[in-house]
Amino acid sequence: MAKTSTLLLSLAILAQSITIASSFAVSSSSSPKRKTKSNQGKAAGGFAKKDDSVPISHTRDDSPTTQNLLNFLLQWKSEGLGGPEAGTEVGFDMDSGARGIYATKPLKKNEVACKIPSDVALALVDPSTATEETMSPADGALNFLRWYQNNDEARQTWSAYLDTLPTREAHFEPTPDFYSEAEIEQLEFPMVIKRVNERKDQISALSESEGIPFDELQFAAWLVSSRSFAIKMMVDDPLVRQDVRKLKALEKSIRLLLPYLDMANHSSDKPNAELHLIDPEKDDAWFGIKALRPIKKGQEITISYGAAGLETSAGLLMNYGFVPDENRIDVMMLKTGGDDCIESVDGWSTTLEEDKAQLAEATGNMINVLKLRMKLKQSYPSEDD
Repeated sequence: MAKTSTLLLSLAILAQSITIASSFAVSSSSSPKRKTKSNQGKAAGGFAKKDDSVPISHTRDDSPTTQNLLNFLLQWKSEGLGGPEAGTEVGFDMDSGARGIYATKPLKKNEVACKIPSDVALALVDPSTATEETMSPADGALNFLRWYQNNDEARQTWSAYLDTLPTREAHFEPTPDFYSEAEIEQLEFPMVIKRVNERKDQISALSESEGIPFDELQFAAWLVSSRSFAIKMMVDDPLVRQDVRKLKALEKSIRLLLPYLDMANHSSDKPNAELHLIDPEKDDAWFGIKALRPIKKGQEITISYGAAGLETSAGLLMNYGFVPDENRIDVMMLKTGGDDCIESVDGWSTTLEEDKAQLAEATGNMINVLKLRMKLKQSYPSEDD
C-alpha cells in the first residue's frame, strides 16, 4: 500500500489548478525555563553588528523520533529543515510547551523556509474516486488505518513519520467528539453541537460496519482532522474544460498528510507563512512553507489553518481541539447568522462575565467549552458596526 499511496499523490500532482487549505494540530509538552540570547556585538572595524534574531523562546526537539523523521526526509532530498544552517527546526515553546517549527536563520518575504518532495506525502483518498466535497475525517481515518497504520509493509515504510504523530498520551488536544454529552451540551452553539454529533455518528457507523473498535477509529479521525491538509484540484480535461457548465463537476478534494510541515502552529490573524505547492506541473513537485513577510532567526513560523486559512474559532475547536485568543473570522460568521447560530449575545444562557468566573474554576474539557463561549460572545457586532 505504500507504493499505492505514492501513486495516488502523483495523480493529484498532475492536476492543473490546485488550491491549498492548510490544517494542523497543536500539541503540548513540558515547559522548560526560558533563556535569552542576543546576537548584538561588535563587528570587525568597531561597527555594531545588526541583530537579525529574536530572543530564544524555544528548545530544540532532539528526540529520537524527530531525528529519525529528519533523517528520513533528508534522504528524500527535503530542504530547509533539521539544522542551525538549514532554515528551520522543530522546537518546544518555553512558556506553553507547544511543539512547532522555528526559523534557524533570517527568512525574506516569499522565501521558502522548508520543503518536502511530493513523494513523501501520504494520500488519504484516491483522486480517481474523490469528489468535490472534502472527505469526512471518519472516512479519512478508515483509509489511514487500512493504508498505513495497520498495514505492515506501509507501516515499515512510513514508520519515521508515523512515530512522530500524536498519541493519546502525548501531544493530544481532544476535539469535542471526545467530550461527555454534558460537556457537548454546554457548548450551546447549535452549529457546533450538530457537527460534533454528526462526526460521532459517522465514526460509530463506520466502526460497526468495518469491525474496527470505536476508540481506534475515533482517534484516527482526530489525526485526520487535525493533521491532514485538504487540497482542491481541477482535473485537466481539454475537451470538458471548454464547457464552463461542467467545470464544477471536475473539481475534486483530497486530503494529504505532509510530514514535518504538519508541525507548524496556527495563527488566526497574524500568520507569518503559508503552505505552498511548488512546481505542480513537474514530476518533482514539492510542498513547502513560504514566508509571508520577513521572519527573524529564532522566531516561530506559523500558518493559518482551515479552508484558505479562514477558519472560525468553532471550526478550530471542532477540528483541532483549541480556541484561539483572536480570530476576526468569528465576527464575519456571526454577522452572516443562520439557523445554526445564536443570533445575539442575549441568546446565550449565561453572560460573558459569568463564563469568565466559571473559567477561573474550570478543569479539563470545560476550559475550552468556556473559552469558545467567551470568544463568540466577544465577537458579536456592536450597535455601531
